[in-house]
Amino acid sequence: MTEKTFRIPYGESSIYGALPERTRIIKNTNPPIPALPELAQAVRDALNNPIAHDPLSKLVNAKSKVTIAFDDAIGHFIAENKPGFREVAVKVILEELDKLGVSSHNIRLVCAIGLHRKWTRGEMAGILGADLVYRSSPSWLFNHDPEDKENMVFLGETHRHQEVEVNRLVTESDQLIYVSHPFCQFNGGWKTVVVGLGTWRTQRHHHRPFPTAAGKSSIDPKRSAFFKLLNEMGGVIEAELAKKGRRVLVVEGSSNNRLPQDVVQVVAGHPPEAHAKGLEILDRQLVVDVNGQCDVLIAGMGNGRDPYSYLSISNPITVRNLALSYTYGLFQNVPLVKPGGIMIVCHPCIRQFDAVHYPSYIELFEKILPDLKDGNEVWDLYAEDFAHRPEFVHKFRYNYAFHGAHSLILYGQGIYAQKHLSRVFLAGATDFEAARRVGFEPFVSLEDAIAEAENAMGKDCSIDYLDMPELFFLSRVNAEKS
Repeated sequence: MTEKTFRIPYGESSIYGALPERTRIIKNTNPPIPALPELAQAVRDALNNPIAHDPLSKLVNAKSKVTIAFDDAIGHFIAENKPGFREVAVKVILEELDKLGVSSHNIRLVCAIGLHRKWTRGEMAGILGADLVYRSSPSWLFNHDPEDKENMVFLGETHRHQEVEVNRLVTESDQLIYVSHPFCQFNGGWKTVVVGLGTWRTQRHHHRPFPTAAGKSSIDPKRSAFFKLLNEMGGVIEAELAKKGRRVLVVEGSSNNRLPQDVVQVVAGHPPEAHAKGLEILDRQLVVDVNGQCDVLIAGMGNGRDPYSYLSISNPITVRNLALSYTYGLFQNVPLVKPGGIMIVCHPCIRQFDAVHYPSYIELFEKILPDLKDGNEVWDLYAEDFAHRPEFVHKFRYNYAFHGAHSLILYGQGIYAQKHLSRVFLAGATDFEAARRVGFEPFVSLEDAIAEAENAMGKDCSIDYLDMPELFFLSRVNAEKS
């Protein structure tokens, strides 16, 4: 059998794998859009010419109280040229507010973490620059804390009874400005405020596993119910702010598809309309058209693509999510692999945990998954417990841990791939029991995994390889071959 040899991402390193000659290689060949010549000026221009919004000069005055929220490190974690978009945008906004007479005493900077872990001053310096962070007091620049009940506000429900609760600064500021830098179609738009400045009470409605969900990808904005829910929740926020004649102003940067990434567009405005412009860039840079589905999908998984282990180490649950959400789920229209097909991912899946950042992950892996693996049942039995357990709440608020329920969110997202696929193979597994515990069938080598896939699907089964060494990209799949 003739083979093709590829260097395949594999955790912190890579392996060489032999793929059958008939393997179809799926890769991103979209040419990168050139960088903006002057990023700071692009931010100023966007603030002066926003989409579906008044310019900044008409939104604030010397007495205004302004909150500037920004994506956390997970919100945009892929390497970018320095200074990064959030650093430049926040500093330009501060300069413009100063020109308009807004006192620094009336400004707050908030890292919008949602239910992610909080970020240390040193880590935030990597987002905003050391000069700004280290001269800022903790009362002026801080992490959103969804467990700080006194500083959260409940705004009501959508028509589907989805509860909307956000940071009080969203409604009590004269102007909320959100600096957003989506790295893929999963981010941006109303998700910035609803999720980034929201609480468990809100996130449990749309970040939970849905047993009867159709399985559309959450990075397919035109089809996914995820975005419909977020937009409905954003409508509740919009209606509340309209009572005071206010609107959220988002400043969104879009980057190209090469590393380190350059910003190629900056827009400002009302979240849905501004984000629509950002989605156009993401589609041009990240979406690849593919004709026909495959029987077997092969992908390498480098830790550099895992947002949840950024500045830490991967663990079996983040590896599961990287495979079943951020590899399988990289599609629009229909999955790249046929119903009942097999996915092979390459990763060591080491049994290791960062005890500071992932305490609830350890409990899920060590105490629950040995006996219960169904993502829906795990959620139903343990989500509220993990969300409210005092030790998890304390570690989230004061010791830089992910929210207690975050481990269940990541684990539950894997149900859609498991429902669609017949089997998921982990090639290069270093701990077979750990791999099985999070839903993989382990194999020593990629060649062994391919042999078993061919045994199950037929010697002539169609095979696709996602050639994705560093950046995410999406396959827009036409189910029928041309």
